[in-house]
Amino acid sequence: MYPELDKVGGLQNAINIEFEKLNSTLRVTQDSKLDKIPLTYARIENGQKFSQVYIGAKEKIYLPDFWKEGVWLADGKTTNISDLAQVLDFWLSNDITTKQLADKFSFVSPNDKALAFDNNNEVEYTWNLILQDQHRTEIHGFVKLAIKDNVLNKLFPFTSLYTLCFSRCTGYPYDTDNLPSVTPKLFENFVPIQERKNSAEQDIKKLEMQFVVTKNRSEYLGEGNAEEALQIVKANLPDNVQPARKGTADE
Repeated sequence: MYPELDKVGGLQNAINIEFEKLNSTLRVTQDSKLDKIPLTYARIENGQKFSQVYIGAKEKIYLPDFWKEGVWLADGKTTNISDLAQVLDFWLSNDITTKQLADKFSFVSPNDKALAFDNNNEVEYTWNLILQDQHRTEIHGFVKLAIKDNVLNKLFPFTSLYTLCFSRCTGYPYDTDNLPSVTPKLFENFVPIQERKNSAEQDIKKLEMQFVVTKNRSEYLGEGNAEEALQIVKANLPDNVQPARKGTADE
């Protein structure tokens, strides 16, 4: 299905050839780790942006994604490798928003969070997203208070299993060093309390409103109801903690 790849020795070579035709300075990232899958994967980086390209197995299709400052913002799909190179060059070589990318290339689909990141309100957006997540209702009691706190609501929130974590940056990998995290008591040690045979019904109801606060996901700091957990978190924040910035912990 991919004669243009067979002809030049794989996806990475084919993309580089298309970049040359565009007079683009971009090239596929050379990484020894990628040598094991040269025909099916390519990664192209430029500054704080990168894209990964996969290919379809049952139909001919190129599947790029689009990342900026550690955040996945959009996907695309095209059958034309020239179009693939053009969209990669436009995204990686220009200071543009995800919307501008999608407006120029109809085969690009921004994800739900892209607009928030484009408009620089990703922190507020993510807090509200967690608050509305019906799969995270156990943490909502704490989130309702934290979202009104003028220090915590400026850190970037994310969930890891049942735990609510905070980051100094909005991209992955997150910067969580020495920041507290909050786990519903119901899921302490990541075991649902319903599975504990000796727990009475009233104990379960009580635990549903309790939270355990730890630091670095290991150091126990305390526990209590939502208000008490909030105070424990704030008491254990680093001095002069700043609002979350764009980028990743590596940066």
